[in-house]
Amino acid sequence: MWLVEKVINNNVVNAIDENKKEAILTGKGIGFQKKKGESVDPEKIEKIFLPDMDKQSYKLEEIFKDTPIEFIKIVTECIEYGKQFLKKELNANLYITLIEHLNLVLQRVKQGAILNNPMLFDMKHFYPQEFAVAEYTRNRINQVLGVHLPIDETGFLTMHFLNAESESNGTGQIMNTTQFLQDVLRIIEEQYEIKLDPTLYEYGRFVTHLKYLSQKIFEGIQEEDDDDEFYISVQQKHKEAYECVKKIEAYIKEEYEFLMSQEEKMYLTVYIKRILLKTQKSSKKVIDDQEKE
Repeated sequence: MWLVEKVINNNVVNAIDENKKEAILTGKGIGFQKKKGESVDPEKIEKIFLPDMDKQSYKLEEIFKDTPIEFIKIVTECIEYGKQFLKKELNANLYITLIEHLNLVLQRVKQGAILNNPMLFDMKHFYPQEFAVAEYTRNRINQVLGVHLPIDETGFLTMHFLNAESESNGTGQIMNTTQFLQDVLRIIEEQYEIKLDPTLYEYGRFVTHLKYLSQKIFEGIQEEDDDDEFYISVQQKHKEAYECVKKIEAYIKEEYEFLMSQEEKMYLTVYIKRILLKTQKSSKKVIDDQEKE
């Protein structure tokens, strides 16, 4: 049973249970004419927020106090969808950051001020799962509130879901990872004078591998080598791809003072070889289709 500790507004109350555990409860009319110490009608509880700390609790109270219950419902729905889709727990701070962000965005939209997102392409192709959740959120906001948030907003929302996936995943780390991905992919494209196709399955696999590599680099995790003969055989078999790997190795050493292991260079060589073959086949198919037309 929950007892009212403080009424924040008609739809939000701060409450405690029989174990003196504090929470913020939301629901239409849940705080209407309620006083401290009175029990909360369980049928009116739509969402229970368990803040991790006093500061978080205070921030939630402040935001919920001036936020319509319908808006809280939409944000809650989108976050719950994100948890199920990503199969991950999301930091409770996401409720705070998402509501604050969307409130500002809606104000800008009303004023006709639209922000372009230069990171939109990279957010979509480097973080496809989080981008899909962000796109769901944008569509639900547009549908329920009758507004038009542009596609650029999906990129900004993606950052919020990325931040919420892990306490260690701050915006700075995400931006560093994104920059690393951009740089490595640019090295490959310049080396072979091609444009990689982000819709290819191999591209997604390669980007995922690069994310793991970036984590090792940023955390300073060095690995030991053991089977030199096997690595050398891969290098000799895929000489062209290995030449590109050497450029990536030089970039990582200069930019991050990190030495890649032979094993890591072997993996990169194989990945680059695969993505090159697939890119060439994809390009040839496009040319063949155009000639048929």
